[in-house]
Amino acid sequence: MRGDERGATAIEFALVAPVFLALVFGIFHLSLLGFTVASLNYAVEKGARCNAIATDCPDAAAYYFAPEPAPVFTSDKAAACGTLVNATVTYQLNVLIYQASIPLTASACFP
Repeated sequence: MRGDERGATAIEFALVAPVFLALVFGIFHLSLLGFTVASLNYAVEKGARCNAIATDCPDAAAYYFAPEPAPVFTSDKAAACGTLVNATVTYQLNVLIYQASIPLTASACFP
């Protein structure tokens, strides 16, 4: 009975699989978080630039490409630095049993 190694692979897989899956899902969600931050910054920069030089610009939300929820954009054309656009959104990080709400903000000003 001691030399019987049948089932060893299944037991090793059962020990390693949860850690591996958590790592894969964590990398995926953190990458999505990075994409959300980059998209939010792009949207406020593009919105501030367009609002400063044109009169018929789409809303800054048109430049936001990350998944839901949609951010809240505010624009101030009378700011001291020029045209100021701010955005806030809450990213929901869900990795297996770990859940967190991460508030993200971005602002851009174009003279």
